[in-house]
Amino acid sequence: MSTPLLGRNAVVLKGATEIGFCTGVRAGIDVDLVKAYKIGSDLPAVLESGNKTFTVRVDKMYIDSTYATDVLNGTKITIEVRPSGTGTGEPKITLSNVVLTSWDLTIDQDGVILESIEGEAGSLAFGTQT
Repeated sequence: MSTPLLGRNAVVLKGATEIGFCTGVRAGIDVDLVKAYKIGSDLPAVLESGNKTFTVRVDKMYIDSTYATDVLNGTKITIEVRPSGTGTGEPKITLSNVVLTSWDLTIDQDGVILESIEGEAGSLAFGTQT
């Protein structure tokens, strides 16, 4: 039986640079259904996997306007998630050609200023670090 991974060991990169002060990341795959019914049946005649969408959200402590500028400029980026940290043979999830669609700033009187970016990737691949 495998041991669950701890989030505190994960590493998140933008391109080849670690995202400093990252507090969380979400990567997702959504698949549309291709579904069609025929007359005389309440069951689908066609039920297939359709278009795929790869989403990503990164939460981090705010340092400067770099990420907001990427959203404004439409800069395509790569996000790499290393769930168990950095090391040869360790798993990685690579989201390529990410178009950032949202930037959000959160300021609370009694906490650290946070920012979040969200986007959609052209592709998502599971691999192993070399």
